[in-house]
Amino acid sequence: MKGYSIIFARIIYSISWFYLAPAIPMLVSKFKIAESLAGFIPFSFFLGSGIMQLPAAFISSKIGTKRTLILGLIIMSISSALVGLSDDFYQVLIFYFIGGVGASMFFSTGAAILAFLNEKNLGKALGLYNAAFSLGGIIGLNWIFLYNSIGFRFSTLLLSAITLIAAIFNLNKPNYKPNWNFIKDKNSLIVGISTSGVWGIYYVIGELFPDFAKIYLHLQVIQGSEFTALLLISSMIGGLLGFLSDRFNKIKLLLISSLLGVLPSLLLYTKIYLIGIIILGIFNELAISVEYAIASNNKSINASITLAEVNSINILLGSLFEPISSILGYNVWILESIICLLPLFLIRKIKLSV
Repeated sequence: MKGYSIIFARIIYSISWFYLAPAIPMLVSKFKIAESLAGFIPFSFFLGSGIMQLPAAFISSKIGTKRTLILGLIIMSISSALVGLSDDFYQVLIFYFIGGVGASMFFSTGAAILAFLNEKNLGKALGLYNAAFSLGGIIGLNWIFLYNSIGFRFSTLLLSAITLIAAIFNLNKPNYKPNWNFIKDKNSLIVGISTSGVWGIYYVIGELFPDFAKIYLHLQVIQGSEFTALLLISSMIGGLLGFLSDRFNKIKLLLISSLLGVLPSLLLYTKIYLIGIIILGIFNELAISVEYAIASNNKSINASITLAEVNSINILLGSLFEPISSILGYNVWILESIICLLPLFLIRKIKLSV
């Protein structure tokens, strides 16, 4: 496989999604803000990443995929440094939002270059790309060890330096300009909508299950970052299985993995909820890897456009599942499974060229 420097950059990119999570209690205390405002810290990054997916893809069609990828990593590097140097809560929000903007410039361009370099092993390459995100997430959640050893400011400056190194490692990548007209690709629209529930339920479980277990099941479930780490480890396994889409029918594999990436949520009502979490994490990530392989199929470097479209739809529609879930109470996993599976009926409309 080619493009391991992109895989390395993907790991570092992922750290930026998670490194502030263990620091939130410290930031709340340091800046003397209400705990109810703490959620705006991760939200600022998600907002920057979410709204800029398609604009970033458009930028890549003008300046090229490599330049967009490098620019995204440089912006993320600057963001990490500025977050560490922030003097108040609102500066953290602004600088972390900027990091999200940089992240949007990396995601689809990195995946597209990887797809271009590995057209015969598309599923394997993009599965590894997703597994790298999970690995980076685990590292990011454990960034607290650096906070405790060298301090918050120096640990963010260290992340800034590593992110810049990741950018330098990718200076030799091709700088092809994708065709913006691929934004009209019908398959990408269908794939994005059909898998929005699969994407959404993963984040719903990550956010809501710990509280659900306390309130309704009276379980002493693993907490916070440990719970998220279990999901990420399971997801990493799922990403490593992405090669299966190179060997089997992609549409059938997407359907099967999507079902297995949603239905295990019903096990969250039982004492074997951890098994449900692991199964769901593995197959949910496999489904997303297959989704990316389908969106990239025979697109070459133009996959940066179709992947950005798919990811934007996933984020836009998938993020709606969390507020819906928060009002469903005890029946959340039953009703959420039904709601998340409904869009899968569109899968039959996907047409793959050979």
